[in-house]
Amino acid sequence: MTQQQNNLLKLQTELSQFGLNPTEWTLEKIQSLTYLIKNKFDDSFALCGKLEFKNKTPAWKSIDLVAL
Repeated sequence: MTQQQNNLLKLQTELSQFGLNPTEWTLEKIQSLTYLIKNKFDDSFALCGKLEFKNKTPAWKSIDLVAL
């Protein structure tokens, strides 16, 4: 597994810290520190996640509602 894949898996897993079930969401990179977080079962439900780096490891800085 590459470092990028490890980072995505870590970010996916950390969605649970925001009350989200990680298996219900997909991550799509928009910019270097911004991801679109889309619900797998409802295309109209999307969030925007911003990253920060702590010790060279990405972590969610914020997650905001985009569409419901």
